[in-house]
Amino acid sequence: MPTWIACVAHVAADQATDTVDVKRLTMVIDVGTVVHPDGALAQAQGAALWGLSLALHEGTAFENGQVKDRNLNSYRPLRVGDVPALDVEFIDSDEFPSGLGEPPLICVAPAIANAIYQAAGVRVRDLPIRKLG
Repeated sequence: MPTWIACVAHVAADQATDTVDVKRLTMVIDVGTVVHPDGALAQAQGAALWGLSLALHEGTAFENGQVKDRNLNSYRPLRVGDVPALDVEFIDSDEFPSGLGEPPLICVAPAIANAIYQAAGVRVRDLPIRKLG
């Protein structure tokens, strides 16, 4: 059985400043039988935050054949102050337990991009999301 996830992002998008503020991520997950509820919740929350970090912050370039950002002073992952409200719900299921490693990560960027489209009418197609037009 695969893992199934729905993710919705509530964002504030400002085209004038090219800023996106994620206010809330809501996920509903069907992972079969949840063996350890606290561990599953922690895994889903961690993966969602990593997905948020990849969607809005993480990405680097190469300059003269070298990685541009070689330290965290210029490579900016998600910080504690950027963490939105997280709502994670698991579907009750009698199915065999399934994987919960990366699936909650994968749906976050598309959810944010769709929320930006609904808020600002701009279709974002590149990650990390740094420009709204």
